[in-house]
Amino acid sequence: MEVTFKFAIEKLNASGERGAALITMLLVSLLILTAGLTLVLTTSMSATNTTDAAAEMQAYYAAEAGTQAVLNVLRGNVAPNPVFATDPNGGVATENKITFRKAATVSTSNVSDDTAAPHLSRWMTYNTSYNPARVTISPSYNPMNGMAFSTAISDPDNSAVVTFSTSGGFTNHSMVTQYSFGSGNTRATLTYVPQATTTINATGSSTLGYFSIPSVGSSGWSFTTPEPFRITITQTAPWPVTYQINCTLTGTITSTTSFVVVNFPTLSNNLQGALYTRATNPVNSNNASTSIPVAITAPDPNRLIVNVTGFGPRNARKQMRMLLSRFAFDITAPSAITLRSADDNSQLTFNAGNSASYLYDGNDNAGGSDLSAFGVTGSVDYSYLTGLTLPGSQVFGNPSGVQQVSVSSLPVWLQTADAARSFVIDLRNTAQNESRYFTTATQPPGFGTTSRPVLTFVDGDTDLPPAGGAGLLVVTGTLTLNGSSDYKGLILVLGGGQLIRSGGGNGNSLGAVLVARFGNTGNFLAPTFSSSGSGTSTIQYDSAWVQNALASTGPRVTAIGEF
Repeated sequence: MEVTFKFAIEKLNASGERGAALITMLLVSLLILTAGLTLVLTTSMSATNTTDAAAEMQAYYAAEAGTQAVLNVLRGNVAPNPVFATDPNGGVATENKITFRKAATVSTSNVSDDTAAPHLSRWMTYNTSYNPARVTISPSYNPMNGMAFSTAISDPDNSAVVTFSTSGGFTNHSMVTQYSFGSGNTRATLTYVPQATTTINATGSSTLGYFSIPSVGSSGWSFTTPEPFRITITQTAPWPVTYQINCTLTGTITSTTSFVVVNFPTLSNNLQGALYTRATNPVNSNNASTSIPVAITAPDPNRLIVNVTGFGPRNARKQMRMLLSRFAFDITAPSAITLRSADDNSQLTFNAGNSASYLYDGNDNAGGSDLSAFGVTGSVDYSYLTGLTLPGSQVFGNPSGVQQVSVSSLPVWLQTADAARSFVIDLRNTAQNESRYFTTATQPPGFGTTSRPVLTFVDGDTDLPPAGGAGLLVVTGTLTLNGSSDYKGLILVLGGGQLIRSGGGNGNSLGAVLVARFGNTGNFLAPTFSSSGSGTSTIQYDSAWVQNALASTGPRVTAIGEF
């Protein structure tokens, strides 16, 4: 009985273990399946991440291509389509040349039916099938497979808006705005009414105020000599500047409706690039009905912001922002001709030449703020030049024909010799990149023209030919100006520091000149400026031509990055 019982128990226990192996195998299989699925998912995610990274990289390359395309347009290498005008001589019409203003203005940056923000659609071909419209790079572009870019251009200084007002006064009478001339029956009272604050967008017409005649004696009044009067333009936008115009008043006044004749020294005035132009000179003014009219044109932007969006496969996007300057470098000319004095106070070599042959004028030919004709930084050089008592009929300027300028007022690159050497290296690199680098042995075939000013860099000595030139001229040796040659723009004689003017002729140069002498090491040395020969040759300051020269190298990238 006992044996039978044990057998039954053992049999019962064995039957309870049935299916355990199957369950164990199922659990193991489930674990293996889970691990396999995890591996598949990880592999799939890695492949997706790799694909997305490649797409983003292509989008980045597309954005870079967009920045280069914009620079290519702004450097004048692309013609607009359609063109603004056709040159009958077969050349490039001035109207078709790109400017910062055209790039930042919808009507000139874009094609006629494109009213979006300025993005150069007149200069680059956009595909409008996509939103936003974009310039395609890949031959068969679509958002899932290919590369493209779009651009947006803006003016950070809002330079199209010009805001100004005027004031004025009788120069010889404590700058009062109203003055009575004469007495008794032979008299007249004149009042200047200034122009209130006015804002002009891009271009427009306004006035510089007007003269009224409140009262007149029965015999009237005549100006026997021109009466000095000063009108001051105060510009607050886009860039603040105050400019004084020294006029004269003439005419005969017989009634309160007579005209006052206002004589201006020039037809236009250039205030930090904003142009104030009068159609005639002199101008007749009488009460509010006959103000002093002026046409105002906003300046070109000094800077542009270019936003570029690069598009890659799988709708990948990358954005880049680029800040551009219109000028090759920053400079405010201290004088028409600036001679950087030696750091050890060694005296410069100087000869202004025959007063009947050579003239030097610091008054701005463009109608901007006037400068001295000559500026030096050293006290020894200043004493020497003033001791020469250069005749007023030869040397003109404001506040004087010759002035001493502080080193701190010079451009940063002219304050120390080390900075000047670095600056020359930068200009040399720029010239080499633009194929405008020359040497004493390989002279330039041309020095630019007034219609196409260019950068010309000569490592060594050069003679400016009778044909002259225009733009930015950099000479590291001796520059010789023939008497009949003229140059429009900015001349930098840096290194050799010698400028020689010789021969006869009637060359008239407009712009500014800076001369500095230094070697591969050490400080500034004494410069040379020497004129000799016959003829009637003039060097005159012109702020507009200085700006044209600085812009002749094309836009300069001052900052770039992703955003």
